[in-house]
Amino acid sequence: MRRAAACLVLLTACNSTIRAKDYASDCDADLQCVRISVGDICSCDCNLAAINDRDYDKYLTDLQRIGAGSCHNTCTTPDGAPTTCGIGIGARCQGGQCETYDAGTD
Repeated sequence: MRRAAACLVLLTACNSTIRAKDYASDCDADLQCVRISVGDICSCDCNLAAINDRDYDKYLTDLQRIGAGSCHNTCTTPDGAPTTCGIGIGARCQGGQCETYDAGTD
């Protein structure tokens, strides 16, 4: 039984996926929204979302907890986004929810 519990803990620790739904995304103003990287952080994909800045510290803590430091150091910025990802993509409040948008065209 202890071995099964230890394996479960190990499997949980190996998960490198960040989900936007795990963070608050409600807002009243654009300044409350920040862009984050979501999906498998170790894959170097460019999957972005926007969350309320009150949960940004939780997001950064989750990045550390999942071990993103060991897998994202060559392809991402400190916020978890790939280095060439998100150029011109911003975060704003639209209809009471944070969202990403193309800041170059909107």
